Formats: sequence, structure tokens, C-alpha cells
Amino acid sequence: MGRDREPDTIPSPGGSGRNVPSPIRVSLVNDYEVILRGLHSMLSPFSDRITVVEHQIGGTPDERAHIALFDTFAGRRDALDRARQMTEDGLVDHIVLYTWDAAPRFLDIAKSIGVSAVILKSVSGELLVEQLERVAAGERLGWSDSSRSVGRGSGEALSMREQEVLALLALGFSNPEIAQELFLSVDTVKTYVRRVFAKLGVNNRTNAALLAAKYDLPPPERRLAQRSG
Repeated sequence: MGRDREPDTIPSPGGSGRNVPSPIRVSLVNDYEVILRGLHSMLSPFSDRITVVEHQIGGTPDERAHIALFDTFAGRRDALDRARQMTEDGLVDHIVLYTWDAAPRFLDIAKSIGVSAVILKSVSGELLVEQLERVAAGERLGWSDSSRSVGRGSGEALSMREQEVLALLALGFSNPEIAQELFLSVDTVKTYVRRVFAKLGVNNRTNAALLAAKYDLPPPERRLAQRSG
């Protein structure tokens, strides 16, 4: 019998001199299926460069992969805890956190636990894939420029930040708990909560939480178990 075929490689787009596997095996991680579907759709046009091997909802990757691409939607601190677990499990070569914003403290913790990159959601699909290729080649990205946030337009539809707040309201988080989870100030969270109430046409947290399913954001069982444990 012949030997197994060696995986194809391409030169690193960052010019590191290292080759990267092609296609790169990527596990997508988040608590919400709707978020992972959107991320998978964004990567689909680049299937010759990226192979999504797993959608991991609410846990850590079970499949061997070059990169775990972890969308931090509705859970910055939770993402850091699970990234630490992924590092210990050793099933992925690199962990990339994909986020709308990254506070300096968030970046400090991510770097200390071995996260390879923090990538902002303002990047195009093409640039996201290029940066994943650079990570696979051994580069560490995002430590100097990811602390800025990505602005969202106004309008009656909930912004992604407002959807995050709604998801945490559905989990029963208080304003201080939301602030801690998302690395925001309590006053900023209060502003977002007021916007969510106004856009949903409700006047309390309970009624807002009941509408989370409208946005495909029902409380994940894992997170509910953590709350009750």
C-alpha cells in the first residue's frame, strides 16, 4: 500500500517564510447556532482555502483542527475560560477569538492563556481568511490594534451588540454581570438595555428575555446550567 498523501501547503500570505496547510481545517465555536451558521456562510466562498470541520455549539472542539475560530458573541469571559480549556485539550493548533471589540484587559488575558489571534468582525471575508492563513503559519495577530471597537449603525433593528445584551438578559444576567461578561462599564450596559427595550417595545427585562427566541437566541442549556449550579 502507498503512503498517505501529504497535505498541500501554500506560502504564508504574511511573508513569514513558513508554509501553511491548504485547506486549513477550522472548528467554529459559539453557544448559538445562528451565529455559527452566519460565520460558516461567510467562509463558504473560500472552501479551497478553508475547510470547516466542526460546528461546536456550547462546548470545545472534538475534532482535530488547525484553528478553532471562536465567535465571542454574548460571552467574552466565557470565551476566555473555554479558550483556556482548548489549550489544555490540545485538539487545535491555534485559537482565534473573533469579536466586535476587545478591551485591553480582555487582550491581556487572551494573550496570557495562549490565544494566537484576536480578529475584529470589521474585516472582510477575504481578509479573515488571509489572517487565518497567517495564524496557521505561526503569526500572532491582534495584540496592538484590536482594542478599538467596531461601530454599529443606528436603526430599529437590533445591532449585534444589542443582540448580545438581549442574549444575556435571556440568561437572567444583571447589568453588572453583563458588564463583567462583555468587558463594558455598567453605565454603558444600562444604555444598551434601554435601547433594547425601546426597539423591542417592552419595558422590563422579563418581557425582553421572552423575545430572545425571535432572534434565534434562546438561552443555551450549558449557560443555564452554569447559572443554576
